[in-house]
Amino acid sequence: MTEYNILIVDDDPDIIEVIKLYLSNSRYNIHTAGNSKEALQKIGNFNFHLIILDVMLPDIQGTTLCQEIRQYIYCPIIFISCIDEEEYILNALHMGGDDYIRKPFNPKELVARVKSNLRRVEYDQTPQITNNKQLFAKDLVIDVEKFTVIKNTKEILLSPLEFDILLFMVHNPNKTLSYSEIYTHVWKSDCLGDTRTLMVHVSNLRKKIEANSTTKYIQTVKKKGYIFSNHIIS
Repeated sequence: MTEYNILIVDDDPDIIEVIKLYLSNSRYNIHTAGNSKEALQKIGNFNFHLIILDVMLPDIQGTTLCQEIRQYIYCPIIFISCIDEEEYILNALHMGGDDYIRKPFNPKELVARVKSNLRRVEYDQTPQITNNKQLFAKDLVIDVEKFTVIKNTKEILLSPLEFDILLFMVHNPNKTLSYSEIYTHVWKSDCLGDTRTLMVHVSNLRKKIEANSTTKYIQTVKKKGYIFSNHIIS
């Protein structure tokens, strides 16, 4: 059974204790940090599978720390914050966060989000048997073994989440994929009504694969989901 190292970065000891209490699972090795400097030291000494990160830290903002973390490792980062402004939430996700939970939060929801993101990581690291090593979608070349995307001979750098979303869409072209359908497949969990997180990651994906091009791959179906407009060739 896999054991997971989880880092909680928050300067509120009460919040840390609540999270530790609800994550009191034998599979979770919990580490804590009260500021960005301590967090980066821990990241240098341990291989973390998931990070729970407060947006407002005493030395720098959590979004800035998230960008620094992404230079060293890629693991799911769940933001927690009392800030409820939509623009701020979207920015946190654009800066590299995988999820965002508002304070005060339901601890059971946090546990569900942690389990969901860890399941996704575990699935991504499991060797997948496929006969189609490469998929071609218009001017994209998607290598499902190397987890790379090439467009016009140049590699597009996608996060694991973005790659998983793209791969699911490419395998289901020219039909409406609902928000919950995509979320359930990629996160290996019910979306719990949260479409915002998915929408931000799809927006990031769209900007990357459609940059400097008139080609439009992903169409938005208002209040329903998305259509990937292409037939795959393998």
